[in-house]
Amino acid sequence: MMPLIRSSGIFLWSHMKYRFFNANVMISPEQNIFKGELCTDGADIVYVGKKKNEGFIADREIDCNGNLLMSGFCNAHSHAAMSLFRGIADDLPLEKWLFDRIFPMEDHLTEDDVYWGTLLQIAEFVRNGITCFADMYFYPDTIYEAAKKSNLAVALCGGTNGESNEKDLRFIRDHVDLYSTMSDRVRYIIGLHAEYTCEENLISDVSDIAAEYGSKTYIHLSETLKEVGDCTVRHNRLTPPQYLHKLGFFENGGLAAHCTYCDKDDLALLKQCGVVPVVNAASNLKLASGVAPVYSMLRSGMKVALGTDGSASNNATSMFREMYLFSCLQKEAMKDASAVSAEEALTAATVNGYEALGFRGGVLKTGNFADIILIDLAAPNMRPLSDVKKNLVYSADSSNVLMTVAGGKIVYENGKYDIGEEISTIYLEAEHRRDRLFKEAGFKE
Repeated sequence: MMPLIRSSGIFLWSHMKYRFFNANVMISPEQNIFKGELCTDGADIVYVGKKKNEGFIADREIDCNGNLLMSGFCNAHSHAAMSLFRGIADDLPLEKWLFDRIFPMEDHLTEDDVYWGTLLQIAEFVRNGITCFADMYFYPDTIYEAAKKSNLAVALCGGTNGESNEKDLRFIRDHVDLYSTMSDRVRYIIGLHAEYTCEENLISDVSDIAAEYGSKTYIHLSETLKEVGDCTVRHNRLTPPQYLHKLGFFENGGLAAHCTYCDKDDLALLKQCGVVPVVNAASNLKLASGVAPVYSMLRSGMKVALGTDGSASNNATSMFREMYLFSCLQKEAMKDASAVSAEEALTAATVNGYEALGFRGGVLKTGNFADIILIDLAAPNMRPLSDVKKNLVYSADSSNVLMTVAGGKIVYENGKYDIGEEISTIYLEAEHRRDRLFKEAGFKE
């Protein structure tokens, strides 16, 4: 693997050309897999095809040995630094989990905590083939620093809450301005935490800023039945989507995490507004929040993306598990084994997430990011090769990821990480910070 070069405190990586050959190539879930090769130059894909790319001189040629090249996954909803809270707020319903355990620890978070927690999560991301993520958490500049060192594409999604104030509104404007032209591997999406944590004046003011910039918006939406019921009581029978629509929050489309309790009218409204639901099946199951109506979303023509949520509620960031649940929960809910196909789950985990966040990825084609993963087809859980796409959703797990390439940089390969800091250092820092936060919040082992 290429070593990182530190210059003036900034991690750099050498501009490399790679040729991946002797591969089974899945351009997208909708297209047939074929035997061929793929070439990258720096951050981008420059060739995908069945024949050799004659004349291309690579810095490294990688024999894929018949394994599968496909797009990296897009985790369209995460709170990366919450990896520090993994395992310390389990077996609790959402409100107790959030207000009694998570918020008290978050009160003591520092920028350094967020940096190391984000890097710990990024290590898990790349081990699981995730090359792009949306993150809603504190200290977005620090999140970007960690993402930049690891070369993952990141959409920073504001999570402001409370009452409207000039400081928060200025912060949003400054960050939209800062990240709008910084890099094509970072986005800033104007966001709020949730209807139930935001006063109406804040939602209205943030909606105005989004309209001014022509920006998408992001929010947690209709995650629990209690959230929906309380909203209808507070706002004259309006559900969270209806209430936010009234305030103009989705004027330019956006993303909404969870959407567990959106009925057909809510879904029709969200579709009309150009909102992409981001389903977090494992987190919602573990918190007993419910099962999102994915079948209805897809059949209504909505594009749906996948997220893992944070490691404090999931507790893993496996897109393989999310794809499995995305499909199989609907089969049970609809009593129909054909309800949501493996191909639809793969599309949600790749194409739809990249598109919703505004990144050129999710499909292996010339000009797109070289966000690529190599999947082990020789492993017993993938054999026989009756249907590779079905196996990816119903059989595969993180152990099948042999290599993860993010923006043309090999960030994970056969147990080795190249994400900006030594993996052993990340583990030590995470353990130290978890212990401090636990004590400062007043908790006992």
